[in-house]
Amino acid sequence: MGTPTRERVADLPAELTSFLGRRREVGDVKALLSGARIVTLIGAGGVGKTRLALRVAAEVRRAFADGVRFVDLAQLREGELLPYVVGEALQVRDQSGRDQVEVVTNFLRDRRMLLVFDNCEHVVDACAKLIDRVLRVDTGVRILATSRQRLGVTGEHVWSVPALPVPDADVQEPDKPGSAVLTEYPGVALFAERAAAVSGFSLTRENWPNVARLCRRLDGLPLAIELAAVRIRVLSVGEILQRLDDRFELLEGIDRAAPSRHRTLGAAVEGSYELCSPQERLLWARACVFAGRFDLDAAEGVCSGEGLPAGRVLDAVSGLVDKSILVREEQLGVVRFRLLDTLARYGRERLREAGEEEALARRHRDWYLELAERMEAEWFSPGQLDWSRRMRREHANLQVALTYCLTTPRESQAALRLAAAVVFYWSTSGIITEARLWLDRALALDTSPTHARARALQALGLITSIQGDNATGYPALRECGDLARRFDDPFLGAYALGTLATVAMRGDLDEAVEFADEALACPQYANEPHRCQAFLALTMVRTLRGEHDLAIAASDQIRRCSEACGECSYLSWALVTRAFADFGKGDRASAAGHAREALKIKREFGDTVGIGLAVMILTWTTLAAGDLERGTVLLGARRRLLQSYDLSGGVVPWDALTEQFTAEAQEGLGQTTFQRAVARGLEFDLDRTVEYALGTGDEPAAVSVPEEGGAEEESPLTQRENQVAELVARGMSNKRIADHLVIAQRTAEGHVEHILTKLGFTSRAQIAAWVTQRDGRSGSTEPGQGR
Repeated sequence: MGTPTRERVADLPAELTSFLGRRREVGDVKALLSGARIVTLIGAGGVGKTRLALRVAAEVRRAFADGVRFVDLAQLREGELLPYVVGEALQVRDQSGRDQVEVVTNFLRDRRMLLVFDNCEHVVDACAKLIDRVLRVDTGVRILATSRQRLGVTGEHVWSVPALPVPDADVQEPDKPGSAVLTEYPGVALFAERAAAVSGFSLTRENWPNVARLCRRLDGLPLAIELAAVRIRVLSVGEILQRLDDRFELLEGIDRAAPSRHRTLGAAVEGSYELCSPQERLLWARACVFAGRFDLDAAEGVCSGEGLPAGRVLDAVSGLVDKSILVREEQLGVVRFRLLDTLARYGRERLREAGEEEALARRHRDWYLELAERMEAEWFSPGQLDWSRRMRREHANLQVALTYCLTTPRESQAALRLAAAVVFYWSTSGIITEARLWLDRALALDTSPTHARARALQALGLITSIQGDNATGYPALRECGDLARRFDDPFLGAYALGTLATVAMRGDLDEAVEFADEALACPQYANEPHRCQAFLALTMVRTLRGEHDLAIAASDQIRRCSEACGECSYLSWALVTRAFADFGKGDRASAAGHAREALKIKREFGDTVGIGLAVMILTWTTLAAGDLERGTVLLGARRRLLQSYDLSGGVVPWDALTEQFTAEAQEGLGQTTFQRAVARGLEFDLDRTVEYALGTGDEPAAVSVPEEGGAEEESPLTQRENQVAELVARGMSNKRIADHLVIAQRTAEGHVEHILTKLGFTSRAQIAAWVTQRDGRSGSTEPGQGR
């Protein structure tokens, strides 16, 4: 027999513990994916479908020039929202009002991309329909899905995810020394790794038989094994096994017909639940009302109550994190928590049994309605960008709250309030089509003449002004004005007129000026930051008329108003409109400077409308300055923006000027060089377009699938992102990276987030492993020397 093994899994080579024996499965799925456009990984909850999909995606991402996108459907319950969830994952924020399925399929046309649809069983019919539409388009898109059942899509290849290998019943102790036993039995390796992480556990000859029996009793289910390993804090392996055996007997007495794996996982989850304190159990059940992730403030606001005082929620959260029930995640300095889907399902059952499901759903809605209205009240302030980021993090929870309002009797007025309150977030973040969906549904559900309806109509007018849908915008804003007079609310009436000016700008310029002037004549409106909407319409009208000095004066009004309250969204519009006016006056250097400053702010909000306009101005100024090749690359990048986000806006003078510059560049460069430069720009995603326009990023190298045994392709990261990735690999925090590169910490955080997105990763450890692997190929170990 082998000698006793006392090695800790954490000390073993990274390749041994990085994916715990799934190498063969990864290879099998990769082989399937190479010949099939859709592969669905199916299996019981907790078997590791998501983990396997992520691993496969990480390994094949270099074969997809346009990257990998992960679509998390764990919390989605309404199939109608699926195209919007997919659009958000793709960063497609269409402004046109087109059908969202059409938006998604058009975006994916001619792209080489892998989409990972996770937890499809929640909305299997909607997934099947959308995926079928995507696959019918002539694209290089492939789908890797996880589900508890097949999707039934034409061409679907189904692969059943097996449990982790565990010792057979006749294996009493390891017959191989050291780490070899862990290599042979990944289920044991997983238990040893997790147990070592929480308590310093070591796998020895003495405890081997119980560990082997435990993993075997858990059928090699990764989630069940991880939950059992956490109990090492308070129980021995033998005690865990005894409790698990008792739990099996109880479960089998309840339902002997249940599949073995379901009873196994149920036993592990039940056992974890019993080990929780009463307050931890309450939090576990109540936290299921959140759509995925939530922060401590939300947990205290929604989950506290009878049996769980607000002051004890932190302790309960800490306890559930320690027991691996809650997953702690930190991004850009913000800590949030989530329940794994299997654990959330169990919690919902406990919540339903306690009769608290309806009450918690209402508390969830109340919390997010209050949050949205607080954001609306504080929007015009120095905290505006922080509010925008927070609402983006809470986007899924806002969807759940709105769905509750629209599907629960006597909640329609709350739906109108919530939809109106978040319109600033929607409009500045480019979430236009989804915003239109919610507003249309809320207004159709409740037509009673209330103040809430008036505010929702004003919000709809703002959204339709961005879409260029005057046929909807005019009547909505006129009805809003009528209701404002009925309720003696001159501010709301003037605000509707200011928004009408923006709508009219696309049709009758004289009418737009009349609306803006009438709005600004209202004292209640003229003293509020909202007046920037009317000034924005005036700057655009003056620019289109060639009245550049008047446009600059109106732009300066927006800037002064913005600076007075500390907000920056309208400030970015002041910079955009000033850039238009400067270009019209022939001051191209000033126009470029203002456009770049606007672009920096627009990037922070994710405002694709504003980004598109700023890039358009920078394209003009670059070509006008004679830098034809760089300007043509920007032409290509802007074309991709137009294809992805429908940002043209249909403003004839601007389109005509772009066409004029395009013709001049084509003549100056020659057809071959011109087409090559446009093609380079067409490869840019949104982030790279912004970086290139600002002059801070490199052009992406062409990405291709390497031939068998051939050289590896270039890094998908920019030069700066490669630097940041190398510093992450050296263990530097975002603050240290910022100090090292002499950049703002927020900028460093943004680079790390972009790296995670581009590489399809979820942790800094994955970045470090990627850098190590890359540098091992290139022979580079020094920071800054990566390709």
